Amino acid sequence: SFLRHPARAILPYCQALEKFAPHIQQLSMESNGKGVSIE
Repeated sequence: SFLRHPARAILPYCQALEKFAPHIQQLSMESNGKGVSIE
C-alpha cells in the first residue's frame, strides 16, 4: 500500500513491453467503471 491506499506496480522489463503497463491500467479503470475522454 502507499499512504494507506492499495497500490500495484507493473514494471516492464524490456522495450517490447513498454505499452503493457498503460494497457493494464486502462483495463483496471474500465473494470471499475471509469473512463478517459480526449476532450
